Amino acid sequence: MASPARSGFPARTNSRLDAFLRRHLAPEVYDAVRAYEPCIVVSDAEKHTFKYVVLSDRLIYLTENPPKSIRRVVALRDVLAIDLIDDYPEFLNSSDREINQHIRIVYSSTALKKECGKSKGVGKFLVSLHRSKANKKVKQDNNGPRFWRRKDSRSLDKSSLSMPFKDSLPCPSDLKHLSLPSPGASLPLPIPSRSCQSPEASGWAAGWMSFASNTEEPQEPPDHKDCSSEIPVRFDGNRNEVRLGNSLPASPKHSSSGLEKEESELHLYIISETSSIFLHLKSSWNNYIIRATLSQESLRSSEHGHTGNPKPYRSEEKIKHFSQLKSELFLQDNTLREILCVVTELRVAAQRNFILKRLFWKTSELFYFLVDKLHEYLPESRDKTALQNKSQRANELVACIEIIQTLGLMFRETEIESSRLTTLAAKKGTLLNLLVILISKPKVPKSCSMSNDGQPPSDSTSAEMSCDAQLQKLILEYTDKATALLYETLLVFQQGNLGLGSTKFAISWMMSTLQSCPPTMGFVGSIVRRVVDRLSASLQLLTPCQAVLLYQQLYILKSCLQYSKALAEYIRNHHSEEFRYFIHMPALERRLPVWYPITEPTTQLCHEVLQLIEQRQYAKC
Repeated sequence: MASPARSGFPARTNSRLDAFLRRHLAPEVYDAVRAYEPCIVVSDAEKHTFKYVVLSDRLIYLTENPPKSIRRVVALRDVLAIDLIDDYPEFLNSSDREINQHIRIVYSSTALKKECGKSKGVGKFLVSLHRSKANKKVKQDNNGPRFWRRKDSRSLDKSSLSMPFKDSLPCPSDLKHLSLPSPGASLPLPIPSRSCQSPEASGWAAGWMSFASNTEEPQEPPDHKDCSSEIPVRFDGNRNEVRLGNSLPASPKHSSSGLEKEESELHLYIISETSSIFLHLKSSWNNYIIRATLSQESLRSSEHGHTGNPKPYRSEEKIKHFSQLKSELFLQDNTLREILCVVTELRVAAQRNFILKRLFWKTSELFYFLVDKLHEYLPESRDKTALQNKSQRANELVACIEIIQTLGLMFRETEIESSRLTTLAAKKGTLLNLLVILISKPKVPKSCSMSNDGQPPSDSTSAEMSCDAQLQKLILEYTDKATALLYETLLVFQQGNLGLGSTKFAISWMMSTLQSCPPTMGFVGSIVRRVVDRLSASLQLLTPCQAVLLYQQLYILKSCLQYSKALAEYIRNHHSEEFRYFIHMPALERRLPVWYPITEPTTQLCHEVLQLIEQRQYAKC
């Protein structure tokens, strides 16, 4: 059966190269290819050769034009910087110089040099290139996110650790005490796991539906496997204490011996003004950093778990599974319990296999259905009985959290899917409804509201107090998941265009729309308070899930400060004290472990937010 990757994948349009990749890459590796582009390559090993650059979710490959062989040249985990250089290469003719995009990829060659040794196609890249000429300028995209540059330090505390990981996403917090009123026991509510544990490391309680997963990172064919000898690394609460495998604690100084780093550069010259490969490179790099950070949660939780052999990867089975889930989701008489179970299974399946994300966006009615289902229960339920029934309202919030998390997963790493752009642009009202839902605080029965001093009403019974507290936890959980999804939608708008032809959505349009919605100010305020809670609650280090959420929260605050005068004024006027006493660099450095891949970009992002807070000049919308 033909792979669905070809349709709706605008960055993969060369049928000859696509057929070559399909033949020479394992199915799971082929499905992970994000984009490819013809270019002129310059490096220590390549002297102005015309090749194709092939980008996957973890690696950058090069192949000849026409393709004869394919080899890995850079792993995204080793990338230090991806820059767009403004220059006029002398080896190009005058017309090509005007439309040229010069992309410079700076990466650490430590892993390639020390661990791969004599691997084919890699040893040539061990020597650093000369730095670019002094008169070259790096282009700055004022409308896009600023991509940080990782420091290349010789100390373990400052370097990126090579760690195997499984893809994972945050999950709803412990909601095991909630359940739907069940007319029968055939389709019970699943119990989401504790502490953002990934589905691969969690299981349902006895008698509940089981979605036990065995997600291993897709393996490349032998010729293209990552040749590094990766050793699991465990970290204790002490920031400076590192354990390798089952060994005793090793000091950073001792652990970093022999890990001398060396910068190398790969230069790509794209002879096109319209090529989006630079955006794809930056997006894939950023996605990898988030995924690698979240994976450390599953590494910790799977230390005592057992993982069996992964099943063979077959696209046909995934397509059939998706069709079955879609049919079950659209059944007319589905209860909330049944919808929740199907959505959960869809999320777990999509987390294991990227192909289901493509199928989700090709089937646009699924996106519309899930947003409509959210609108049915948020910010208040259409069922008036839920306004008085605390248990029913709690079950609705559990379902909404799962739907929002599923939508967030579908947005993740699908920025180059043309079907996603088409779906989002086709019904603007649906996208606007989603934005309003995300920034609105869910309404709960009045008796569940907390008093001014943060305590439950004095006349509440013990059971009511327990339900009230659980509902408040659900609201906080909902806010965090809505923040993560709002971050994903912001990335969509940051890319410049949503629609096709003359239909365009810019980040300024999104921010102006949000600032006109009454709930926005309260939502932004809640983000500030959550950041304060993260940085000031205790000296305990943030978990990987918390670190990623902090990055997303800071990204949203930065976008508000950059693109909305009204929101920027609100943040400065109402939350300046929080930034003065709680949200600052020393507090961030105490809470963020240095070994998280996302630590450096979060530090950079926090620095930019603090700078914007101090500015009195506002960006024009």
